[in-house]
Amino acid sequence: MGPHHPSTHGVFRMDVVLDGETVVKLKPVFGYLHRNHEKIAEGTTYLSSMPYTDRLDYFCSLTNNWAYALSVEKLAGIEVPERAEYMRVILAELTRLQNHACLIGFLVMDMGALGTPLMYAFREREKVLDLFEELTGARMMCNFMRFGGCRVDFP
Repeated sequence: MGPHHPSTHGVFRMDVVLDGETVVKLKPVFGYLHRNHEKIAEGTTYLSSMPYTDRLDYFCSLTNNWAYALSVEKLAGIEVPERAEYMRVILAELTRLQNHACLIGFLVMDMGALGTPLMYAFREREKVLDLFEELTGARMMCNFMRFGGCRVDFP
């Protein structure tokens, strides 16, 4: 399915065989993202790979941090304090909200509502990004998760 524009980030490709409108065969094509995180991580430590997870998807950097932290924690048998788990869930939900606000804005723009709805979506997203900046010092690519917890506690 595609084609994808070269500027789209981290796209997933599927080779599809159709019979009319029925999918007969589907082959997912994985591989390196264009950011080449997988190859870079081969030559680094677990800890020094964490900042790269921010850049996998700039709309969801905190959830990418979390997924990577969970993987390493499971491999290493690291126990995460309950408070840190709650913090991670709250931040993941805020990430989801700002991501979905943009999704809706882009969707209605693609359907023909140019300009204004996307700006409303971005306005709502800005509120969440302001919270991220207050907590982590960065609006996007916060590099907040750590193995066994989070970088800082909530204020």
